Amino acid sequence: MQIQTAHYDLVTSWQGGMASRTFCQSFSADSAPPALQSHVIDSDEPVSLGGEGLAPDPQELMLAAFNACMMAAFIQEARACGIALKHLEIHTDGHLPKGIPATGDRPAKADSGRLQYVIYVSGDGTVHQFEGIHQRVINISMNRWLLAQNMLIEGDLTLS
Repeated sequence: MQIQTAHYDLVTSWQGGMASRTFCQSFSADSAPPALQSHVIDSDEPVSLGGEGLAPDPQELMLAAFNACMMAAFIQEARACGIALKHLEIHTDGHLPKGIPATGDRPAKADSGRLQYVIYVSGDGTVHQFEGIHQRVINISMNRWLLAQNMLIEGDLTLS
């Protein structure tokens, strides 16, 4: 079943200093009733940016969401092809700006960041099958698409 729209209900509260805590209260897909959740996500800035470094900063959480979205899409595509995975790991290296220029102007694409990732995968698929899965993941990962609108994303696939 392909979901057309998703609705998320989250509440983020200040925890003092530069820290925050987000409660993920519900999720619903299309017109289905919401499923109640009780997930908690903490965030803090590193000491060098005025925080205490007690939790991932917002950019780390964004990159974790990028990896998790690509991971879920890869698993989904492998299952659809009948491929059993033995190992799947995504390493992402991000070079991100830490703010918007004081002018408020949108930075040039070259200045807006760069992500490089490597997907390490092993399983009972062929090189050709895994490359096809990777290409479909590039095409269907919503978080990858959103980030690619503002920065260069370079990806590789390594069979392990």
